[in-house]
Amino acid sequence: SLIRTHSQQELKMSDEEAAVRIQARYKGFKVRKEIQDKKEQEQAAVRIQANFRGHKARKELAEQSDEQPFPETDDFPGYTEEEEAAIKIQANFRGHKARKELATQGGGFQRNDESDATCF
Repeated sequence: SLIRTHSQQELKMSDEEAAVRIQARYKGFKVRKEIQDKKEQEQAAVRIQANFRGHKARKELAEQSDEQPFPETDDFPGYTEEEEAAIKIQANFRGHKARKELATQGGGFQRNDESDATCF
């Protein structure tokens, strides 16, 4: 009876240790994922800010030279300017998501500069 009780306690203890280890690993995984997500959000924010600064600089330069900053184009007939902007943002995000998915599948996508993108 004493031996049986001891082995039962030992089994119970090892179950508890296993649970603690599983929980610790999950918590570590969760924290690492949150850090990665935060880095990706920060990179996206920096990219958006850089694009806006570039747009603003080009617009100011065009205004200084008394030219039309951007020719009026109707990329999406029948949509308001806000809807067109939303469509473009969605398309850019879908492209970002597809490139990210390709990278996780072992394929790769590398952007050399603003106008050149190459797959490898």
